[in-house]
Amino acid sequence: MKRYLIIESKLNILEHVDLIESLFSAVVFLHRFEVKNDHSIFMVFESEKATDFEGLILNLKTDIFTDIRLYVSPQLHEHDIAEHFDFVQSLLKQISIAKYAYLDEKIILKDQLLQVTKEHKQHILSKYYQDQVMLDTVKAYLESNQNMSLAAKKIYIHRNTLIQRIDKFYQVTDFDVRNFNDAFLIYHILIK
Repeated sequence: MKRYLIIESKLNILEHVDLIESLFSAVVFLHRFEVKNDHSIFMVFESEKATDFEGLILNLKTDIFTDIRLYVSPQLHEHDIAEHFDFVQSLLKQISIAKYAYLDEKIILKDQLLQVTKEHKQHILSKYYQDQVMLDTVKAYLESNQNMSLAAKKIYIHRNTLIQRIDKFYQVTDFDVRNFNDAFLIYHILIK
């Protein structure tokens, strides 16, 4: 599983390419580094350790004195990266570069909460988009006030089965519905 980064700038970013490449290659192993155009850089990486990309981009922003932003993708199979990238690019066009220095799925969803489309829902829920059992499980858990025992009783499954499903949902979507903010966002798109 791999992740990718998009760095975008209002101004020409070409003069900072070497600095950006050396900075990011020092913290993650880059599989691919591409300059997409004068204002955008794309990187694919694989990393098991947690990296403070938000701190990294804020430091870079102050070092080069320009508005830049960084998008960090969730973990994806390599064959899904291109399609995911295209979808994220369409969402990023709707958000001003100056609004956020750091973006991920959760921040984009919060920003676009009132405008969630079928494509966005499909993108967030990933392989669970049409998995009614998983969606009903997550919804029952959230409607049970995040109480595992109560939710398991409601949908007639063992509590451990519920825990496993919630863990799988988190692994695939990168949204941990045991966390209030993530639960709020997911519940919102489940009821739309």
